[in-house]
Amino acid sequence: MKRDTVDLLLLGAAHSLNHSLFLVLPPLLDNIANDLNTSFSTIGFIATVTFLIFGTGALVGGPLSDRLGSLKVARISIGLGGVMTLLFMVASNVYIFSAAMFLMALWASFYHPTANGLIAKAFTENTGNAMGVHNAAGNLGQVLTPTVAFFLGVTFNWRISFVFFGALSVVTAYLLNRIQVDEGEIETVQASYFDFFRVPGFWMILLYNVLAGFLFRSVDLFFPSLLSVDRNFTGGIAALANSLIILFGTLGQLIGGKGSDRYGASKLLIGSSLGMISGLVVLLVFPGSVYGVILFAVMYGIGMYSHQPAITNLVSKVSPRNLMGLAYGIMFFSAFGVGSFSTTISGYIADNYSLTMAFWVNALIAGVSLVVAFLMQLKFSDVR
Repeated sequence: MKRDTVDLLLLGAAHSLNHSLFLVLPPLLDNIANDLNTSFSTIGFIATVTFLIFGTGALVGGPLSDRLGSLKVARISIGLGGVMTLLFMVASNVYIFSAAMFLMALWASFYHPTANGLIAKAFTENTGNAMGVHNAAGNLGQVLTPTVAFFLGVTFNWRISFVFFGALSVVTAYLLNRIQVDEGEIETVQASYFDFFRVPGFWMILLYNVLAGFLFRSVDLFFPSLLSVDRNFTGGIAALANSLIILFGTLGQLIGGKGSDRYGASKLLIGSSLGMISGLVVLLVFPGSVYGVILFAVMYGIGMYSHQPAITNLVSKVSPRNLMGLAYGIMFFSAFGVGSFSTTISGYIADNYSLTMAFWVNALIAGVSLVVAFLMQLKFSDVR
């Protein structure tokens, strides 16, 4: 196996675990809320702050990787993010639980802009495909996370689920040292975050990213509870359905990567938004159908995850090369930071109306993303 392929797969494992730390919460949301004697609104607010930290930290991790080296920052991020899961073992109330989530998110936040910048520099040709392979490898590792987390949580304790994936993260951080990457001379250039707002059309990329992040965080956190609370499916089936989204998301990553190289990123994003909308409509129109849930997982999974390599590929084409880490830091913040407010909003709607109503709002957000995607096609149709 070629060294480049091994590097991508190992980074894919790190990518998987970086998300798996947060995928433990959704399938065990009801258990954790009951154990800590709290509400969906409170957990939703904690999730918002968690992902705001997760996104904001990328603004530090991206530029830091430009100065210290991407691989070093990636290892620190994965390793210390995993170590922080030990705090869940003493989380006897919502305050300690919050602190554990926040510290885990802080260290984990450095990974995405670091890895994306590293891949964009290392794979200057077929960048979208490399992004897709990296993300798909990460998705494959995440497929079983909700199911494994759920059964570890109900068999032992929800705290064990966090620590299990934290331990895997520490091991992966150690193995990343085996990667040999020539990053060239480390950049020392001083740059402003506002430089990217001067790029023509960049506001549309950020807006699409915020909308996709809003949708991703809301569905990711509340989908299992929608099935188990509003639809009366078992917790096990809800966890499996969550895994199914990630499984088809793996296919979506590959489609998004190759498709953005071949047809253009902006055109691919139109298809991504159509997949998200179609999946959500099916889920809402056929509320009690297992087939509706499966069809949702297929369409939404492919649609949501295909946008990720496409939009990161587009950013690599319009951003200055020596500011790549900073560029991806801004992008990650817009999706996981600003977009994270969706969990508070969805939690409020769920407590005061229903989880189903929260998902109708998600469908509306997906519709807005489609409009923005069409605008991006007009602006970036010639970008390959």
